[in-house]
Amino acid sequence: FDHVSQARRQPGSTFKPFVYGAAFMQGSNPEDLLTDQPVAIKTPGGGVWAPSDATPPTYQQMTLRDGLSYSKNTITAQLMQQVGPASVAKLAQATGVRQSPLDLVPSLALGTSPVTLIEMVTAYGTIANGGYYMPPLLVAQVEDRNGKVLEAFAAVREKEPSMPHVHALTLVDVMRGVIDRGTGLAIRQRYGIQADVAGKTGTTQDNTDGWFIMMHPQLVAGARVGFNDNSVTMGAWGVGASSALPMVGDVFQQALRQRWLDPNVEFDIPRPRSAPPMPDQSSPPARGNAPLNDIINGLFGRILGQLR
Repeated sequence: FDHVSQARRQPGSTFKPFVYGAAFMQGSNPEDLLTDQPVAIKTPGGGVWAPSDATPPTYQQMTLRDGLSYSKNTITAQLMQQVGPASVAKLAQATGVRQSPLDLVPSLALGTSPVTLIEMVTAYGTIANGGYYMPPLLVAQVEDRNGKVLEAFAAVREKEPSMPHVHALTLVDVMRGVIDRGTGLAIRQRYGIQADVAGKTGTTQDNTDGWFIMMHPQLVAGARVGFNDNSVTMGAWGVGASSALPMVGDVFQQALRQRWLDPNVEFDIPRPRSAPPMPDQSSPPARGNAPLNDIINGLFGRILGQLR
């Protein structure tokens, strides 16, 4: 059983970029304002969906940029009301979520429809590629013990336009904020990565699964931490910033240190000046538990998507 390509799990907040991307495609701007306040949305079945956040609402206006950086459910839900589930699903499918069915309901904004890790990493790769989709290639070639190539697999070179270039770059720029000051701040503070990267954390209901996906102009990497049995939860440790982020952070830290990735290359949109993290909303502090990280790395796999 391949957990990367076959295990469908709720992606949580890693799905939120599709909401913001759809909004940008409909004319919204990263600096547009919404109010951080309770939200109640009627569902097609006659019920009410009322998402909340880990922190109480501030009743203050917040930019869409900060809404995604700090993963605010209330802001994302309001934005979903504006763009509609169909537009969000269409963008997700165009960029890479092409096998898993998506429910056209408001809660789709918070990642309630199960998808696979490879679909999500592929979709983020499309965003990082400036809106051009390329099928993922998991194995480039097979070698024997002496380095002789036994089989080589050519990547598809043609890029499929799946999202307007300008809107993809806008989304990349907004997702930089997740790393610079938001829920993925540990990438900067804990792993010391100063390269131009963007990404998103994700945590599902009851901390059943933790997700983190990060983009660099040359590489996309993602991780999901969870169990085959969805009834098993991980408590406070199960949030994506604590469980999945360390795996991806380690991959990028080593890749940059070994110069497999160019630390100076940047996305085709100017980097903003750094902003300080908002109190109590950045990623959890480092636990300083290297042995635990080693165990995790042995238990749960990582998926890398090389950009072409």
